[in-house]
Amino acid sequence: MWKKGFKIIFTSLLVFQLTISSVFAVEPSQNQQEESLGDYINFQMLSINDFHGNLETKSQLEGKEVGGAAYLATQLNKQQNDFEEQSTKVGRKFHTLRLHAGDTVGASPSLSSLLQDEPTMEAINKMGFKLGVLGNHSFDEGIPEFKRLLYATSVHPNVAKYTEGLNYEYHGIDDDFSYLAANVVDKSSGQPIFDPYIVQDIEGVKVGFIGIVTTETPKSAMPKYTEPYQFLDEAKTINEYSEKLKEKGVKAIVVVAHEGAATIKSVTTGVMADVATKIDDEVDIIFAAHSHEYANGVVDGKLIIQNYNYGQAFGDVRTQLDPMTDDFVKGSIKAERILNTRNVTPDPEIQAIVDEAKQVTEKASKQVIGQAASGDPIGKRKPEDGENELGNLVIDAQRIMMSDADFAITNSGGIREALIPETNEKGEHNLTWKAAYAVQPFNNYIQLIELTGQEIKDGLNQQWQSPDEIIFLQISGFNYSYVDGSKATDCHLVYCVKDVFLEDGKTKMAMSKTYKVAMNEFLADGGDGFTAFANNKVLKNGSTDTDIFVAYIERLAAEGKKVDPKLESRAIIIEPINSKDSIEKDKDKTEDETEIEKETTDKIDKNDSEGKQGQNSNGNSDDNSAIGHKLPKTATNIYNYLMFSALLVAVGVSILVYRNKRV
Repeated sequence: MWKKGFKIIFTSLLVFQLTISSVFAVEPSQNQQEESLGDYINFQMLSINDFHGNLETKSQLEGKEVGGAAYLATQLNKQQNDFEEQSTKVGRKFHTLRLHAGDTVGASPSLSSLLQDEPTMEAINKMGFKLGVLGNHSFDEGIPEFKRLLYATSVHPNVAKYTEGLNYEYHGIDDDFSYLAANVVDKSSGQPIFDPYIVQDIEGVKVGFIGIVTTETPKSAMPKYTEPYQFLDEAKTINEYSEKLKEKGVKAIVVVAHEGAATIKSVTTGVMADVATKIDDEVDIIFAAHSHEYANGVVDGKLIIQNYNYGQAFGDVRTQLDPMTDDFVKGSIKAERILNTRNVTPDPEIQAIVDEAKQVTEKASKQVIGQAASGDPIGKRKPEDGENELGNLVIDAQRIMMSDADFAITNSGGIREALIPETNEKGEHNLTWKAAYAVQPFNNYIQLIELTGQEIKDGLNQQWQSPDEIIFLQISGFNYSYVDGSKATDCHLVYCVKDVFLEDGKTKMAMSKTYKVAMNEFLADGGDGFTAFANNKVLKNGSTDTDIFVAYIERLAAEGKKVDPKLESRAIIIEPINSKDSIEKDKDKTEDETEIEKETTDKIDKNDSEGKQGQNSNGNSDDNSAIGHKLPKTATNIYNYLMFSALLVAVGVSILVYRNKRV
């Protein structure tokens, strides 16, 4: 009897001891952890996006003065030095890669764009960036010109004009600077126009990078420059090349995408957030861009980061690579957004590039072309939320300077900056060539085209073709009224045009009549999705939008006028005659039916309220309250084992006592 009892107790104690051992085995000591992590490789990725040639642009972000290429270089070096010191301190190998997620150039200030963005590309190259992707602005002047910029295959006429007699040289990017674009293929050959991916050896571990360009590019770039190419679905393309990388034995995969994402209140959304849920889980990190927002969050186990724009901030992503698994160490990926503050010493090499560009472009940029009525900035960048003072000024210039034009229409996205006067010691609010150029930097040619009244109205309705992206046009020579689609019974868009009038605001535009319209070639080719304007007849070509805008301000100055545009109600929203609200009110309902509905609603509301209160009191309906109170799964199992072992011991002791009593 005693033997059987001791046997039970011995078995129970053995199970208990094994369980205790497993508990301590779950968490190794700090020394054991450090020893096991000793072979890991520290990997840092420093990233920017949407720099847009802002070599010395200064702005305010989070109450701090930020911006400027020379300051960016210093800040990048500072972060890399910190990373290297930390890695050396723990005795690990380390590697830093600098990359950008597109639109480093394009739509740039005159300091860069007058020289075809060569100063910016030189600065980016000198800063040590080694990987980049195409952006939609890579197509602004066509891919051949973009490749000329990258590889310095020839001298552009504009560069030759501004640098004549100067010791100016440009050599393009280094041979080890890779540009990627997996989802842009040549229609004739079906092949990507740039490398779709690259594999880099990071201290013995293969890391794959896939480059992606926004599929919106055909809408935002000149159609004639995007027509030769097909822009493939982002998620499908990433999955295709993820498979190719895995076939090569690559397990650590990064996507560098010129496509948007944003993190607001710890929730990350946007195109790349949606893409993250559709792509291979071997992808661990996504660099986003294009929307000029801030993102730093995890979606479907994948880190997504974006760092505003114009060099105001940059990303510092730090992680570890495991040579044993050839993959990122799980849980090691950390990302931080660093402000590019100007409280550091600017890098002298990069500052020299900026100073040279200023010397070359200074004569043109400082030329005073007119005066403003006040020193306040006029308008804003991309006024796509409706009529804007600057929009009126820009589009009036195109209608007036293009003789014979009845009307003029432009896309708000072509207005890239507010018109900013410079007030001198005399109190004069001077407008310089540089300020005007910043407003209209694309140098798109203005055409005089023929459109019917119906085509104009159809084009106006295309402002609201996408419920997620409202794009208001800037107009001159006519005006129109529109209604809210949620209220009008005959409108299935966000808004719909009601009536279009001539400039007097009384005479309706004839839908069948043909009118002469001044319009930039981007919009006239159907850019930004305005296909209604593409079916036109070109009557003549004019100067560029840049030259026309400058010439118009000079004309006002010659007439003794100061620039002082006003809002003129060129587009007004009105209440629909037969609204959805009025139809609802006209429905036949008896007083009894109305009262029954009210009582039913009150009961439902009361029940819902009581039910929710009950759930909250139990802690079941509030996701935030539930998180943190659930025991980890592994811990729960361990506690179960401990309880089971203790129970066995208790049973053994009970049996022993019971049998002892019987004896």
